[in-house]
Amino acid sequence: MIAVLGLGSIGLRHARNLLSLGVRVIGYDPSEERRSMLAAEGGLPAVHRDEALAAATAAVIASPSGRHFDDMRAGLDAGCHLFVEKPLAHTTEGLAALLDQADESGKVVAVGFNLRHHPAVLQAQRAIREGHLGRPLWARLELADYLPHWRPGTDFRQGYANDPKTGGVIFDIVHEFDLAAFLLGVPEVKACVAAHTGTLGLESEDLADMVLVHPGGAQSLVHVDFVSRPRRRHTLVYGTEAAMHLDLDARKLSIVRGDGVPLAEHQFPGAYADDYLDEMTSFLACCRGEAQPSCPGREALDVLDRLITARRIAGLPS
Repeated sequence: MIAVLGLGSIGLRHARNLLSLGVRVIGYDPSEERRSMLAAEGGLPAVHRDEALAAATAAVIASPSGRHFDDMRAGLDAGCHLFVEKPLAHTTEGLAALLDQADESGKVVAVGFNLRHHPAVLQAQRAIREGHLGRPLWARLELADYLPHWRPGTDFRQGYANDPKTGGVIFDIVHEFDLAAFLLGVPEVKACVAAHTGTLGLESEDLADMVLVHPGGAQSLVHVDFVSRPRRRHTLVYGTEAAMHLDLDARKLSIVRGDGVPLAEHQFPGAYADDYLDEMTSFLACCRGEAQPSCPGREALDVLDRLITARRIAGLPS
């Protein structure tokens, strides 16, 4: 039995995937309506969080990020392996001790960066590691999107993204930052600017740009926003010998030599839904001791630490 804490859109997605994999699911959310939605999917709703954890051997933490730390602690105290949705938390305080507790008790802590299961991303990482680009020099990663399109029919101003301290575009679209770290190594943040454009009426920042320097000296620029139409999600990496282009939505990867000659063109099947399913399949294998997390807790803590640095440089509240 796996407990799912938080039955919003991502929590219900994980619950459905687990159920499709033949795993029993017990879920908790303070909303009775969301608990009923889980029941309609075939899961068992719990009225209290501790009831869900007591029945489970592993837990998916899909609550708002401001609750992650407390839910992680409760899950570990109940003897559960943990899958924690991004970001790991909104502060690093106490997290190292929690991860020590997990290590001492032999419990897995995996963090939900689904792009690490995207086949084009995995191929891109292999190409960089195998030297197909030469030495990486610079990268640009961007996700420009329009928040009102994410969940039609819901008021995005009432969601977690609108919290100035635990939401905002930097915490919410952490995937592109993590992708930079996954491809080029965990970076240092050199600059960050963030804006409240006023176009959506949010209290949190809705547009940000971060300048990063990775181990080995490669530089990257990460752009994320909630305000752009049409959507765009692309990653470029240039090296001393070749350049790489990732179109994540189209699931395409191309590599071009410095003289313009194409070296590789990959088109991968599937959709993001498949990556989420693979992510949960991988977590189950980790719980059985058959695999290691694609993003272990300590690596996610390093990413979170850099995100908090970026927010501080941009003058955002903590």
